[in-house]
Amino acid sequence: MSDTKNGARRRSSFREASIGLLSAAVFAVLFYLWGEELLPRSAGRFGRMFPFVGAVALTLAVALFLTEWFGFAGREVRKVRLAARDFLFLCSLSLVLFFLAKAVMDVLPAVPSRNTAIPARLFVYLIPLPALAMVVRILLNSEVAILFTVAASVLSAAAAFGRWPTLLFLLLSGTAGASRSGRIQDRYRMLLAGVLTAPICALGAITLELAFHGAAGIWWAGLFAAINGLAAGPMALGLLPVAEYAFGYTSDIRLMELASTRHPLLQRLMLEAPGTFHHSVVVGTLAEAGAAAIHANPLLCRVAALFHDVGKVGKPQYFSENQAGTGNIHDILSPGMSRVVILSHVKEGVRMAKEYRLGDRVAEIIEQHHGSSLLYCFLDKAQPLIQDRRASEETFRYPGPCPRTREAAIIMLADAAEAAARSLKDPAIAEVEETVTRIVNRAYLDGQLNECDMTLRDLHAVGQAFSKVLAALSHARVDYPESGKGPLSQVP
Repeated sequence: MSDTKNGARRRSSFREASIGLLSAAVFAVLFYLWGEELLPRSAGRFGRMFPFVGAVALTLAVALFLTEWFGFAGREVRKVRLAARDFLFLCSLSLVLFFLAKAVMDVLPAVPSRNTAIPARLFVYLIPLPALAMVVRILLNSEVAILFTVAASVLSAAAAFGRWPTLLFLLLSGTAGASRSGRIQDRYRMLLAGVLTAPICALGAITLELAFHGAAGIWWAGLFAAINGLAAGPMALGLLPVAEYAFGYTSDIRLMELASTRHPLLQRLMLEAPGTFHHSVVVGTLAEAGAAAIHANPLLCRVAALFHDVGKVGKPQYFSENQAGTGNIHDILSPGMSRVVILSHVKEGVRMAKEYRLGDRVAEIIEQHHGSSLLYCFLDKAQPLIQDRRASEETFRYPGPCPRTREAAIIMLADAAEAAARSLKDPAIAEVEETVTRIVNRAYLDGQLNECDMTLRDLHAVGQAFSKVLAALSHARVDYPESGKGPLSQVP
């Protein structure tokens, strides 16, 4: 197991290093091509070599700025946890915007105009920062989107002659785009976010132009900024699939597609392990309620819960929810064999998530939804072996890792709470609440929640949400009368 994990980490590190080196090389070449303007002092000690040396140096300087900016935020800002791929993604977007800004300022003013020549400074209002800020907000979160907006605004303003109005407009437009693109779950809302961003951009451009340059160009400024805002939605829609494929992200739009029961993996789960599918649907309902209670991502919780046990498809008969009407196969297996089969469903689930391209967010939750918790039922059965020192308690733990996000922690708790509540016979509300509290406390005391950003207040709110849903799902029903007896009004 450890060898497999180390191999996966090495492959991931090699891929990220390759992307980083390729990006650095591309941007160094672009800096070199624009060397006459970006590096005007191209003579001196290095002679003809200076443009190339300067391009490499400028690439390193920009990379250093982005490394310090995003690195500091990742260490100090609570909701900013940047992995290597996130850092590469943000740096790449920032540098792409830098060269887009440079292209906008160099190419567009040279296009002949039918009317009076448009001042070159007005084309800064077409720099497409709102679209990129939307993409960052959708794929990561609002805190990272704000940090990206500030870093990208500084770099792009430098590319656009470094004027104060340019920096202020970029900060405004990027913030407006990011703030209107939270929880985008369909393409219509993405386009609507661009429509709502357009008037803010237009108003900001008009006021900045009026303040710094007078009334001569305010209408062109407003028009360009409005076009920038309106184009942000379609541009973001075009960039999302590219970012998802290149960096392994999963947007909410992609999650909505995965939630369809027509997905081939869910079809397999329904047909080959119907008990597990029903269990997953209930866990999804619990997780969605728990996420809503603490302002996590309900959609991610619901969709990841549908797939969290797909690894059971290969051997469904070994899991209790699929054993209706048959004996328990573990009664004839040794605790060690049972342990191997049960633990394998996590590794198999991660493999199937990659095979069906579910995305990293879903795959990570599949891997983490049991953390390093104990297999309590088989641990009790293996007590004689443990006492004889032929086995240890640690061998009856899942391999981990423990949940690293609030969504993964919610699904871990929902999975355990649903299984515990299903074992209750005619449960009262108080009994359901007691069971949920016991599950939450056990996970907390066992250290399963140490790596995720869950407070005690969050745990209490999640437990309350679970109890309400489970109490509603397990409510008693009125007995149906026998055929032909009793009034119809007795039927609930």
